[in-house]
Amino acid sequence: MITRRNFLKAGAAVAALSVVPNGFASVLAKKDKAIGLQLYSVRDDLGKDFDNTMKAVVKIGYKRLEAAGYNDGKFYGKTPAEMKKYLADLGAKMIGSHTGSGLLAANDTKGWDFWKKNMDATSELGCKWIVQAGYPAGDIKSISDVRRLADQFNKCGEMAKANGLRFAFHNHVDEFHKLEGEIPFDVMIENTDKDLVTFQMDTAQVVFGGYQCHDYVNRYPGRFSNWHLKDAEKNGTGSTEMGKGLVDFKALFAVADKAGLEDYFIEQEKYNMTPLEAIKYDYDFLMKAPYVKW
Repeated sequence: MITRRNFLKAGAAVAALSVVPNGFASVLAKKDKAIGLQLYSVRDDLGKDFDNTMKAVVKIGYKRLEAAGYNDGKFYGKTPAEMKKYLADLGAKMIGSHTGSGLLAANDTKGWDFWKKNMDATSELGCKWIVQAGYPAGDIKSISDVRRLADQFNKCGEMAKANGLRFAFHNHVDEFHKLEGEIPFDVMIENTDKDLVTFQMDTAQVVFGGYQCHDYVNRYPGRFSNWHLKDAEKNGTGSTEMGKGLVDFKALFAVADKAGLEDYFIEQEKYNMTPLEAIKYDYDFLMKAPYVKW
């Protein structure tokens, strides 16, 4: 299976919500917050007991979900139609899906066929977002390669748009390591079309890269329509429950409109409790946070 961690190794061999110009808070009841969950957060539990884990996730309050993997036309072993109905029966919806490929050549027919088939399936599932889940660091040797990757994202964005989807790139930490005197993350932002490509900000990884999330929003307004909310361990390189780490969520939500925020998803990768307890802790944290209006 192509998951958010192994998709780069697999490589290329391998409608939805409408956009509200000033954010989407107005389409929600005031008592609601549009708290989503990246299902990678409960990956082991899903592998052991998919049905009961999904029911527990929805019971906590997560009804806006993001898939952690796509494999040969299926999501968690289900066809797009099967998964869409399965979630609808639970009262939930798949808002996005993580996937991806390495750096492709323009004539890499197999690689682009992968993207086409993937986008067809993601659109059929009823998603809004299709997300490149990581930076193909092993393929990037120069800033010229970073610019080629930006061009690839623009093409993915065009394909996504033709399928009624939005394309996003999810950052990790490698993109913040300077290459030839430049920050690859900045180069990708500056060389992608804002109408075709947005950036799914992984909040913990931005901090581990040496930056503050709200500073990046101020530097590149309108480019971060999708967020992965994850707190950064104070003494490590992994995630912790929200409010326990280094990410300044209050400062980030203060610039949500400037970011162009449309959707956000909690992602919990490490745990100080069980995965389900951790995602409930995170959900409760956001529900209680007065600065979270979405």
